[in-house]
Order: sequence, then C-alpha cells, then structure tokens
Amino acid sequence: MNVVFACSPVYGQAPQLALPVSANVPHDVYLEVELNGQRTSVIAQFRELGGHLAATAKDLDNMGFALDRLGIVETAEVQLDSIPGLHYTYDAARQIVSLQVPDNLRKPYSFDTRAQIKTPPATSSRGLLINYDAYAQSNTDAQLAIWSEERYFDPTGVFSNTGIMYLYRNDRRYTRYDTSWSMSDPVKLSTTQFGDTISSSLAWSRSVRIGGFQWRSNFALRPDLVTFPVPAFAGSAVVPSSVDLYINSIRQFSGNVPSGPFIVNNVPGITGGGQATVITRDALGRTVATSVPLYVDTRLLATGLSSYSFEAGFLRRAYGLNSFDYDPRPAVSGSARYGVTDLLTVEAHTEATSGVYNAGGGALVRLGMAGVVNGSLSASAGRLAGTQASFGYELIEPHFSIDAQTIRAFGNYGDLAARDGTPVPTTTDRVTLALPIFNSQTFSLSYIGFKFPQAQPSQIGSASYTLNIGNIASLNLSAYKDFKQRDSRGVFLSVSFGLGNNTSVNANVGRQNGQSNYNVNATRPPDYDGGWGWGVQAGDAGAAAYRQAQVQYLGKGGQVTAVAQDIAGHGTASLDVTGTVVLMDGSVQPSRRIYDGFALVSTDGVAGIPVLHENRVIGVTDRGGHFLVPDLNSYQDNQVAIDSMKLPADARIDTTSMNLVPQAQSGVLARFGLTRYSAASVILQGPDGRVLPPGAAVHHEESGKDTIVGYDGLTFIEGLQQDNHLVIESGPLHCVVEFAYARPVDGSLPTIGPLTCRPQAGATR
Repeated sequence: MNVVFACSPVYGQAPQLALPVSANVPHDVYLEVELNGQRTSVIAQFRELGGHLAATAKDLDNMGFALDRLGIVETAEVQLDSIPGLHYTYDAARQIVSLQVPDNLRKPYSFDTRAQIKTPPATSSRGLLINYDAYAQSNTDAQLAIWSEERYFDPTGVFSNTGIMYLYRNDRRYTRYDTSWSMSDPVKLSTTQFGDTISSSLAWSRSVRIGGFQWRSNFALRPDLVTFPVPAFAGSAVVPSSVDLYINSIRQFSGNVPSGPFIVNNVPGITGGGQATVITRDALGRTVATSVPLYVDTRLLATGLSSYSFEAGFLRRAYGLNSFDYDPRPAVSGSARYGVTDLLTVEAHTEATSGVYNAGGGALVRLGMAGVVNGSLSASAGRLAGTQASFGYELIEPHFSIDAQTIRAFGNYGDLAARDGTPVPTTTDRVTLALPIFNSQTFSLSYIGFKFPQAQPSQIGSASYTLNIGNIASLNLSAYKDFKQRDSRGVFLSVSFGLGNNTSVNANVGRQNGQSNYNVNATRPPDYDGGWGWGVQAGDAGAAAYRQAQVQYLGKGGQVTAVAQDIAGHGTASLDVTGTVVLMDGSVQPSRRIYDGFALVSTDGVAGIPVLHENRVIGVTDRGGHFLVPDLNSYQDNQVAIDSMKLPADARIDTTSMNLVPQAQSGVLARFGLTRYSAASVILQGPDGRVLPPGAAVHHEESGKDTIVGYDGLTFIEGLQQDNHLVIESGPLHCVVEFAYARPVDGSLPTIGPLTCRPQAGATR
C-alpha cells in the first residue's frame, strides 16, 4: 500500500482506503525512514491511524527536522499532515516511510573546519626550576651580573620570583623584579594572581605595575578557542557531495556532506578582507560554486564572549631600581569587553586611587566589508580632572590597508600612571598606509605624532619600500623626518641574503641627523638540536668604528656565548651563559632555558633509553633514568615517547607513548613504569644424559607456574628466585631439578644448563 500526502496547514479530504478494522484503532508502527529519496539508517516509531502518521518531536529531531523552526517542544506528538511543506509516502508492506522535506525544515549538517580532539585536563607535578642568565665582561667595573628566576610549581599553582644580582667591583647588591603566586582555571578560563602584576588596559588606556591582586580572563588556557567572529558558510546539496572551501583562491578545507542543507563553521580565516568560495561536487561530477566576500578582525569578540580583568593593590615605583618601593595609597583598576554581536564589541575601563578617579567606555563596529571603526570616551575626576576621546579606523584588503588612530586629552585628564608621575599625552596620532605590489613588494607610508604637556611635540613621517626575492634575498629602503625638529631625519638601505644552512648576511647603510653609518654582519645561529654557531660584524656609527666576533654553543644544559669587541680601538671580551636547573623527582637536571611547560621523563633508573618528542629523537635517559624535555606547549597535547627497541630484554612496560598536557610554566613527570622480571631459558636433560622430550610438563615451585619442554630440551621459566626447584613429569619419569639464579647486570635473559633431572619417587605437583 502506497499513500502519498501533500501536507499543508489545512488538511483536505483524505483518500478513501479499504483498510482492515484494526486500522481504525491508533497503533504504533516502526518504520525505516527515507529522506528526500536517500535511505537512512534511522528506524523511527510512528503512531498510525487510517494511513495517517504521527511522531514525537524527539523522533522528528532524530530524523533531521529543525524543531525550532517548527515551533514545537521535544515532548509533543506531531501529526505529519500538520507540517507545512512536508510530503510523505507510507509503504505498509515494506515498512518504509519516505519523507520529502524542504531545506527550510531540516537541520543543516554542520562541520567545524577547526575541530580538534578534546584536550585532556592540564596537569602539573611538583618541582623547583631556576632559570639563569650570567653575563661577565672584561675591562670594566661591571664584571658580573646574574639574572635569575626561581619558580616553584605544583598542581595548585605557580610561585615565581625574578631579580638580578650585581657583582660589580664597587657595587654588590640584589634587585628584585617580580614576585607572584598564580592559579589558573581552564574550565572558567580565568587566572588569579597574588603579588606583582601588570594591570589590564585597552587600546585607549594605559597599564601600570601594581603589587596586590589580579583576577582576569585567560583565553590562553584554551588554545583551540577562537575568540573573534569567524564566518560560517551555508549551502545545500541535492545528493551526497564533496565540499571544498577556498579562501583567496587557496583551498583551506575539504570534506563530505550528505544531501540537504549544510554549514561550514569556524572557517580558517584571514585578517582583513578577502573572498571565500564554496564548491560542491556530487557523484556525477556536477559542480556548483558559490563565492562570498568576508572580513575578519581579530580585535572583535565573538557574539556572547566576554573578557575581563580586575586589579587591586599598590602602584609599583622605581621598578628595576628598588626592590620594595610601593605607593602607600591603594589603587584599583578594571577592564571588560563583550561581543554584543559579530559586528559590535563594547569595552569599559575604570581605575581609581587617592585623588584620581577614571572611567570610560568604547566600542568597535565592523562596517561590513568596509573595515572596522573604533571609538572611546573617558573622563577623570579629582586632582586630575578632564576628558579623553579616541577614534580609529582600520581596513585591510589584499592589495591595500590603512590603519588610523587618534587620541585627544582635554583639561587635566589623568589616570593611575599620571597620578604616579607619567602624564597622559594630550595628542596621539597614528596613520599607516600599506600598498602590496604584486606578491613580492610592499610600499608603506606612516605618520606618528605625540604631544605631552610642557614638552616639545614630535611629528614623524616615514616611507618604506620592501622587495623580497623568493627566499634568497630581501631589500628595504626607508626614510623618516621629524617635522618638529629641523635636523631630525634619516634614510636607510638594508639588504639581506640567505645562504642556506641557516646562514645569513646582512648589510645596512644610512644617514641620520647629518652622520653616515653602516653595518655588515654574517650570522649562523646554532641548530635547535644543539651545536655551534657564530657571528661577525663590522660597522661605523659615525663617531666610532666597531668590530665584533662571537661564537655560541647550544647544548642540552644551556647556551654559552663568547664575544670579542673592538670599539674605537678599545677592546673588550664578554661571556654570557644561559640555562635552567630543574629539581624534580629526586634528581637535578640541567637544561637549556625553559620558558613555559616541560616534562621530565623517567624510566625508573634504566639509562640509555632514547626519548622522542613528536616522533623525533631528542636524547637518551641519563644514569638515573631521567631526561628533560624543555619545550612543551601548555594546555595542549604534546606527544612524548621512548624507543622500546632499546629496552633491556628483561624489561616490561605498559606503554611507550604519552600525550602530556602541562599547566603554564609547570613541569609534568612522565613516568614510563618499567618492571624487570627474572627469567631464563633452561636446558633440561634426563638421568640418562639425553635432553628431555618435547611436551614434558614442568612446574616451577617458587612461582607456581607451569610450562612444557620444547625442542632440544629447552624450556622458558619466569619468576625465578635466588634458589629454584623444578618438578618434571614425562610419562613414567618423575624428577626434580634444583638451580640458583642471579639476574644479569646487562638485563639479558640467560640460558642455563644443561641441568640433569634427579629422579624422585612419587614426585607430584
């Protein structure tokens, strides 16, 4: 029986059908669903009466209906006849219902071009890290200076202290820079910090150093999170098709979609304007291409996304000179941003201390494909009363870009920095115009203007031309002039050559403020894997000629740089040593400089095991079975493994690879639990001196394990002890073997014997 219905808001006269009496009673049927001529794997429950079908909204959702567009709740039962635009055929004999659904009633198939496997929660072990940079120079009173960072980390957070020790001839002291304790929550995307920090700021406000407390959003805890609005492209496929996405004629994504509507989310984008093209191809090779313009600005926040920061404490003074100089007056500061829509992001900032109160708001608005404008208005009260306004515009196109910003302060406008002695500029202007020429040249113009109260203004204009010749060479010609200072101008020409093998040569010549200067240098830094590097340069700064040569060595434990200089006939030599010392898992590990996350690999005392990072061998474990991996990305998957082919023969291991996700500035202990087992091949022979036949039963009394004899009287025994007893049965033969065992130092599995089995009457297992 095939019945076809054309559904509309008012259902007409139903066809007259010869149905059995039972068909007049509503009953449940389970039917296979065909959608727009395509078979699906869905078997759904329907309520049938007289050839008419009804289904729950939940089942309709599973079939691909968009419930929000139908305006029904998930618990409702819906007559299919009441759905506008739906046509269906009910085949009772084949137990199939064929649905013809318009695209506007279907949920679009959605796939994320940036989709990533969910990263496990970040972890941290417990340990202490010391970064250091020691610099010594000859022929000067400044003989030795040592910068250091002491960092303690555990699962709850990170404590950090930085400072520099001066060991000069007439000056021996330690100056503290920053001390803080920080804790991060990847679920809430927030970081809380106690101690020294830098206050938040927006494009139209200023940051200050503050000692106290900070609570802020931290998107770095989710590296996969896209914070700015990204375009999504919708389309429809009549039959299952492939989809290719091109951004500015470069393919960025390829995938497959079923029939019906689809959406491509989180398009890997560009900055600024461009062209996106979506191409669908079906099984017959038919192609449909759709092109749309797009504009991406990373300063905007995606709809509904917010960021914030709040600080409270005391302003830091004489940073880098005094260790504990804080303003006694408390201060607070706060910033917030919110993505109202993909076209509008609003901002707010406020700060206050004794005698100064400041608050303001701003917004960024995307003008379609015409760029983004921004503006703000803020005011201050108290001892420093005034207002500040800003306006800016940015447009980035493939062949043209402009960035302009102006900020004006009126009255005696002030903020926390001004209260501490750094006045707010009364005028700040910036304009940059860039014109890419073909694919290898760029011409740009810029203007920067500053004016501070009771100070001479500065208005600097510059022009630059850059030419890139593949990866071989680049040329840059630039000139500038300060329109407020008559003799302040300059022109510069620089050329760079890449010679391969990580070696480059650079030459610069110019004239500035009436003096000519030049510089020529050649460098070859050490490879990432370690080794030697070098550099030489010569130049003349107008007043003095200089020459310099340096040699570098980068190793597992750090980097050493030796420099010899001659400046106007005065020669000096210097030595710079940088590195890290890690105290973790009961070991002391030297390392090259560690900036973020790292891992300490442990093989439970087994030395000489190769360690791999992202499938690349980077070293072997030391005598204590440790190896430090210094460069891991925090809050991201990092694959660390060991080479199992180099393990001792008597070693057992559960896994040879781990995905490590360290917390920021923390270390993770990657323990590859190795267990050593005592085993040996034993050659057994009977009382007559001949090897035992294959299949003879062997029982090891110490371990309780059973095995059999193989060819040539050879059997393999595990769980060996210092003294061992084997009970052997082979036909009428019942005998016992006793032997001693000592584990070989080299981890090998020895062969013992031949051992003669001693008969023992009535020996049993």
